[in-house]
Order: sequence, then structure tokens, then C-alpha cells
Amino acid sequence: MPGNSDIKNCLLTPLKRNRRAGTVMIAIVGFVLLIRHFCIGSYRISTHAMEEALHKGDYVLVNKLFANKRLNRNEIILFKSPLRRDRDHTPLIVSRCVALPGDTVRVGSAGYTINGVLYPRPPQSLASYTIAREIREPFVKLLAKMNIPVREPQEPGKTPVFILTSFEEYQIREEMSEKVNKLFVKEKVENYMLVVPRKGETYSLNQGFLTAGREAILAESAQEIMFPDKQLSPDGKDMQTFTFRKDYYWALSDNTEDAVDSRHVGFIPADHIIGKVWFRWFKAL
Repeated sequence: MPGNSDIKNCLLTPLKRNRRAGTVMIAIVGFVLLIRHFCIGSYRISTHAMEEALHKGDYVLVNKLFANKRLNRNEIILFKSPLRRDRDHTPLIVSRCVALPGDTVRVGSAGYTINGVLYPRPPQSLASYTIAREIREPFVKLLAKMNIPVREPQEPGKTPVFILTSFEEYQIREEMSEKVNKLFVKEKVENYMLVVPRKGETYSLNQGFLTAGREAILAESAQEIMFPDKQLSPDGKDMQTFTFRKDYYWALSDNTEDAVDSRHVGFIPADHIIGKVWFRWFKAL
């Protein structure tokens, strides 16, 4: 018969193995959590903001490594809202990085002119188009023939508005006569120009800059600042320039009709960028 010491050893061996297995599992779980927090995260797209590049319901992997160090223009990024009112419950926003710190950007119907170079809008980005009421029915039939979806419900009695990609516009115009093409009009995009702040640089505070940079200035300033009559007035004295302590970015969504981006939240601080959208691992139906 085995002695008491043998029985004790038999009981301890499984316990030791279980402890080792538990330690290994904890280490694996901890490693995975660290990877997800600092390196790569999975997120679900909850809006139509980036259609047709990304659809609502898609799941994407976001590369968080060096999130704000190696950004390139036209990359899709995930960032936290910089608005002060969103601090308690910060929304996450996905948009396309249009301009980098120090860039001079002009936005218009043709695309983005950055530092004097035109960057056309992505071919899958969405825009609004109006058509004359008399061609509404044949236009809808043409869309069905070309397998182009009607993305917005059409209200009877109102001027028909359709949401299309640039490539879809090209396809449709190829199918229509020159006379009918004149009844198919792309809605105008609001034109504006601005300079994206770069760390350590001083900028003149014109009205346009104050509109886009208001939240950034309020967040960076140690003084009590007011904006009477759209002027920057710390301690009641008008300020003509401001020097920024952070780098900022400007991001716009591909679907400008259904999106929140820099037009609404202003300049995006570098430390609010979570990462770059790496690839879509699940496509919504």
C-alpha cells in the first residue's frame, strides 16, 4: 500500500498542473487584452458615413500602433470626438484623413486641393444629385437596369434627390442623351479653405479659422476665453494670433449627407486618433 507521503504527492501533482494551466491562461488573456488595447482592435461600423468604402454593420480591424505618427492623406481613421461636450461619453467617429498638420486645404466639388495639389474625391464616395421630375420614372428604371441602388426614399411632390458614387454618375451619364444629362445635376459642395494647425506654429485668427479651431483653442488655452462677435477674447482682450501645442488633422467622410466629421467637430488632435482602419474582416449583408 502507498504511504501517506505518496498519497500526498499524488494529490499535489494535479493541483500544481492546474495552477500552471491557470497561470498560462491568465498570461494569454492578458496578452490578448494588451494587443487589443495598444495594437489592434476590432470595431463595428455603426453609420453610413463611409459608404461605399465601408457599410453600416461591417466589422473592421483598426491598427493602433503609431496611430498619429504615420498617417497619410486619404487613409480611413478612427478617432474620438474632440468636442468638450462629449467628454463624459466620447463618441467614436470613422472618416477619411484629408489633411495633415500644416496643410493648407481647399474643399470643393472636384475634391480636395492640398498645398496646391488636387486630390480627387474617392470614386466610391457618395454625393447628392437632383433630377427633373419629368425624367424621374425612366431614371429609376435605368438605375434598376444598371443594378444601382436607390439609397434614399423618394418623397412624392418633391424634387427627386439620389445618392450616387462618382463612378455610378459616370455610368449613368454614358447611358443618357446630352439633353437628358442637363436635367441630371450634382448638388454643389460648400467651398472653404483652411490651414490645419501644426504643433508650435502661430496662426492668424480670421473668422474661418476661429470656426474650425474654436474647440482646439478652448482645449489648449489656460485662460478663460470668450468668443463675442466671433472674436477670440481671453480676459476680455481681443487676440489676433494663437500658438498651438499639438498637431491636428482634418477628416471628411465619403458620404457627406449622413456623417459627422471635421465639418462638425473641427480640427482633430493627434492624441484623439485611435488608429487606421486596417481591413474589413466581416462585411454586412
